[in-house]
Amino acid sequence: MDFGVLGPLAVRRAGVPLELGTPKGRLLLAVLLSRPGRTVSGDALAEAIWGEEQPKSAAKNVQTYVHRLRQALGDPGRIAREGPGYLLRAGRDELDAARFEDLVDVARAALAAGDPDQSRRLYVEALGLWRGPAFAGLADVPALVAEAARLDELRLGALEERIDVDLRLGRHGELLGELTALTMEHPFREGMWARLMLALYRGGRRADALLAYLQVRDILAEETGLEPGQTLRDLHRTILGDDPTDHPPPDAAPDPPVVTGDRERRNAKSARMLPPTLGDFSGQQAELSEIEAVLRTDRAADRPAAVVTVSGPGGVGKTALAVQAAHRLKSAYPDGQLFATLAGTRSQPADPSTVLGRFLRALGVPANAVPDDPQERTDLYRSMLAERRILVVLDDAFDEEQLAPLLPASGTCGVIATGRVRLGGLGGAHRVQLREMSEADSLAMLGNTTGDWVDSATGPELSDLVRLCARLPLALRIVGSLLVSRPHWRIADMVSRLADEQHRLDTLRYRDLEVRASFALSYAGLRPGARRLFRLLGLLEAPDFPLWAAAAAADTELREAQELLDELVDVHLLDVTGAPNGQARYGFHDLIRAYARERAEMEEAAAERNEAVVRVLGALLALTDIADRDHMGQNMFQRDAPRWRPERVEASLPRSLSPMASLDWERVPLVAGVRQAAELGRDELCWELAVGGHALFETERYFDDWQECYETAMRLVGTAGNVRGRARLLISMAGLRYARRRYGTAEECNTEAMGLFERIGDQRGYLEALSNAPFFLVPNGRLTDAIAAGREAWERLNAAGQEAAALHAYSQVGLAHLQAGRPEAAAEVLTEIVAGARQQGIRTLIARDTYWLGHAQLALGRHAPAEESFTELTAHVQDIGSSGAFYTAHAWGCLHLARGEYADARRRLLEAVEVARATHDPMFEVRVLVDLLDARLYDPYDPHDLRAAIDRGEQAVEVARGIHYPYLLAGVLEKLAGLRAAAGDGTAARNLTGEAAVVRAGIR
Repeated sequence: MDFGVLGPLAVRRAGVPLELGTPKGRLLLAVLLSRPGRTVSGDALAEAIWGEEQPKSAAKNVQTYVHRLRQALGDPGRIAREGPGYLLRAGRDELDAARFEDLVDVARAALAAGDPDQSRRLYVEALGLWRGPAFAGLADVPALVAEAARLDELRLGALEERIDVDLRLGRHGELLGELTALTMEHPFREGMWARLMLALYRGGRRADALLAYLQVRDILAEETGLEPGQTLRDLHRTILGDDPTDHPPPDAAPDPPVVTGDRERRNAKSARMLPPTLGDFSGQQAELSEIEAVLRTDRAADRPAAVVTVSGPGGVGKTALAVQAAHRLKSAYPDGQLFATLAGTRSQPADPSTVLGRFLRALGVPANAVPDDPQERTDLYRSMLAERRILVVLDDAFDEEQLAPLLPASGTCGVIATGRVRLGGLGGAHRVQLREMSEADSLAMLGNTTGDWVDSATGPELSDLVRLCARLPLALRIVGSLLVSRPHWRIADMVSRLADEQHRLDTLRYRDLEVRASFALSYAGLRPGARRLFRLLGLLEAPDFPLWAAAAAADTELREAQELLDELVDVHLLDVTGAPNGQARYGFHDLIRAYARERAEMEEAAAERNEAVVRVLGALLALTDIADRDHMGQNMFQRDAPRWRPERVEASLPRSLSPMASLDWERVPLVAGVRQAAELGRDELCWELAVGGHALFETERYFDDWQECYETAMRLVGTAGNVRGRARLLISMAGLRYARRRYGTAEECNTEAMGLFERIGDQRGYLEALSNAPFFLVPNGRLTDAIAAGREAWERLNAAGQEAAALHAYSQVGLAHLQAGRPEAAAEVLTEIVAGARQQGIRTLIARDTYWLGHAQLALGRHAPAEESFTELTAHVQDIGSSGAFYTAHAWGCLHLARGEYADARRRLLEAVEVARATHDPMFEVRVLVDLLDARLYDPYDPHDLRAAIDRGEQAVEVARGIHYPYLLAGVLEKLAGLRAAAGDGTAARNLTGEAAVVRAGIR
């Protein structure tokens, strides 16, 4: 999690911005972030939000905002209740303000250790965290004023320290524009004026430095009536006296050293071969600073030359960055700058010997004196560069072999080499990898190119334009050129043209600039197998994919697929998007994906394209089988859709992850795969994929994805008349409604599925629906029917060899006994279930039924066995997904309650309530609220707190009514009746008791 206060309030999880809700909720989070690691009282939060005019419900509203923030953050433990207030838990590496302060401390230490270059890099990194004034938009809130002012002052202080380091490094000329702007922005900050005067003076502009002093003196006199301070006056006197001791102006650049007998170097001239910089160059400031930091470092002549490689896909701006950096480095390489395009992406890359001939002539060697032998050219070139400060820019390199003869041998020289390949064979090189620009930099580039066009467009139009250009500099430059050259076009027109994915690459073309042509150069250099894999992968709708998907697309072995993927990654036609637990995932840049699909449509027959997609979806189906078998103990339903090489899929999975965790990484591809199977009209494949995600969607509570897959597949099987697919999807929908606590409609879906399976004679499908029946009967209050259905399922499933499914169904018999008030019978059944689950290694069933077994033991007053059950639950809790935190908190809370440990019981039960609310599970919430009311009834309590307990009870009743779970509703009504009686409200207590009795009478 990344929390940002150095600018507008922002929170990102895994790089994705989070929606923080209402302005008051955002303000509450800002106040907590202004005091990280410290408790902020509820009163202080209320005052920050409403000031002196607080509503009567301020305390409750604060609780509501905290609850919503926890939901938005997706991590209930981030904001903890501490006594009368709240504490936000965030590591220093998660809060940009803390990272800023830490980086500044390290920068100061580096300077103290005598490493100004490292110090500057750290200051630049620290200051780069700022996106605007601290707490922008909120800084005038009284609770934030002091912290915002403190942070802003720290930023200015760090900025001045970075400028001091720049002055120490002799970067006087580069500072002038920045210092001029800073003195205008902070006219009373005398330190800024002093630094401006010093930079002017050291840059040889003594008169301008004296004029700057007169300017600040006039400003201070007019606005404050004060004279400049001692530091400025002393500096003024020094400059007047031109004292070379205190502040010496820079010496003229020395002539290149001459080695006796080296005629060529003695006669060499300074080469200036750099092309001009782009007028619309924007962004990539961090990369520029990185390149400068490496190439400004002084090196002895006997050390290797400093080399920076810049790699990235076509159109990402490698050449523009290299040229921009080279121009900024001119002062560091006063003896010249050499530049050559090596045509690495062309069919005929440049011959290094030819390039050396150009370089030698540029360095002053007469044409008739340039050696013919390539090695002699290299020797002469390196001799002429020895001990001279020359920067060599080698653009669009083919490989390391092409570069080798062109690299200087002297540490006084620097090299920038660009290429679409990563050039990993250059030992000691500093590598910079370019990706698409940020949205802000993309908009800046458009503004530089188009001028007023950007100002005339709406924010959404500009965001859409940048998105459709995939923030690729080449695409943005083409779009800018098109808009300028076609004044009758609006930005909305351009967005409309680019929105047509089939013709997007046709639009991105202007004269000799073309996105398609840029990609084609990389594509043409691939081996045939890599070209084919590139085409086929472009057909997938998934945003990224693992190794087995590539192997399935190409229908090849894992090892060969890995080699082809590596080739695509090397030339930046494919990106490594992450490597969870050591398994790489791959993805396309949006425009490169469009190019890959275009090539597939041109070079692959429609049948081949479809079969490639079906193979990948078949591999995904194989993964769902593997995960389901590991999760549930065995596979239940019949599977007819083709699976692609399950053994290869399983072999590629990381051993550090469970199969279900591996499937979780494929959640988005799975949903996309259901859609794609539907588009292809493959009804069996479509519904099996939708059903294959059932266990994952249920465990991790991906309800929206579950619903989408169900609806997509149900439409297709309806059109195809696929009865078995419809029945199996109805079972899945029953599971979704059960998970959403809609028990009545869940049972209806399951019953309809049983009827369909009977109609088509599918005994296996019928048994699966039968195994689910007890799960719906228990919450609907039909306990006798649940026990009968569970026993029938147990017998018939065991007879059919479905032992794991039999155990799952039979577990509901234990729960039914427990809710019917027969804990001894429940404990007997549940003990048998847990033993069977252990024997078969069904971890999810062990976790779930040790929870219920512990509750049965508590009902029997057996605290020690209950503790053993809950300990085993804790060991397996990760196997039941996001609900595991509820199970453990509730279990231990109930054990503390049974032991009379009320403080610990409340703490754990309140934790369970938070988890239930964070996961939006009303059944969990009611279950724990009932026990919280028990804690309130049995513990000696403060009478003044009784009202709060009654409020909690009424809230529990309201939630219980909404989910139609009679057993839980009766329990909470009875507990609330006890509270009403304790408060002296006998009438209300009797009414509640009567209602509870009616509800219990309906449970049979």
